[in-house]
Amino acid sequence: MTGQPSAALQVFDAEATGALLPAAALLDAVAEAMRARRAGRLTAPERCVIPLPEGGSYLVMPAADDRLAITKLLTVHPGHAVRGLPTIQGQVVVADARDGRPLMLLDGPTLTARRTAAVTALGLRVLSTKPVRSVALLGTGAQALAHARVLAELGEVRALHVVGRTTAQADAFADRLAAELGGVELTAHAHLADALRTAQAVVTLTTSLRPVLPDELPAGLLVIGVGAFTPQMAELPRALLRSRRVVVDALDGARHEAGDLIQAAIEWSGVTELVDHLDARPGSGPAAVLKTVGHAAWDLAAAHVARRMLAPS
Repeated sequence: MTGQPSAALQVFDAEATGALLPAAALLDAVAEAMRARRAGRLTAPERCVIPLPEGGSYLVMPAADDRLAITKLLTVHPGHAVRGLPTIQGQVVVADARDGRPLMLLDGPTLTARRTAAVTALGLRVLSTKPVRSVALLGTGAQALAHARVLAELGEVRALHVVGRTTAQADAFADRLAAELGGVELTAHAHLADALRTAQAVVTLTTSLRPVLPDELPAGLLVIGVGAFTPQMAELPRALLRSRRVVVDALDGARHEAGDLIQAAIEWSGVTELVDHLDARPGSGPAAVLKTVGHAAWDLAAAHVARRMLAPS
């Protein structure tokens, strides 16, 4: 681990941050943060977004409870991908909420990717009527990598089916992770239909401006939309959304950022949050659509996991 203390502050790079966020602990912490947010035991105001040159954005996301206070600072430059540069860069600053002592500086993209994958894994666990063993991942970027790693680490998913923008991208993704994922069967597909033949769930992990899934899917297929994070983006088609019950990770963020739902003119009164389903049995009928946009409360949950890894009680 490469944490280097500077006074009371420890700084962790991407690899070290990932090591501080084991999947099982992260999933449990996110679920607890959802309950704490609902009960008013933590504070996480709406994120601040400042425009930057060339279509970039500077995101400021604070959150605090009675133990930790965090601020995630990220820059997002969509055009960086074609230049071979990171699209997302930044850090999560963690302080002791009781006395303000700076504690940690964590890698922002790594923390974001892993806690996002943990939310997806939580959705797979609580929104399906039976254990999900086979998942299709639509996308081959950083979020897809994090999802593959987290799902494999949890050990509940046995097969991952990957679809990329091109066959070469899907093959490269599968080759990169084949040895790393161990007991998980990883298959690259040229066409989405092939990936969905045996999948029980599909996770969309793109930044597409138009739907990447068909209007109709098997009724039992759980759909999780992750990649679209602005009102202009939409991975999920209107017809699909209007035929399924819709669940989100956080309603306040989804109303402003879930382009899939905004463009489909979803009736928000019928949308539930994932926290509503943590202790309930999945209903009958077609499987749900889970749309996630992220929330600083989930970042706070990840910070708690990292803190416990460093200073176990």
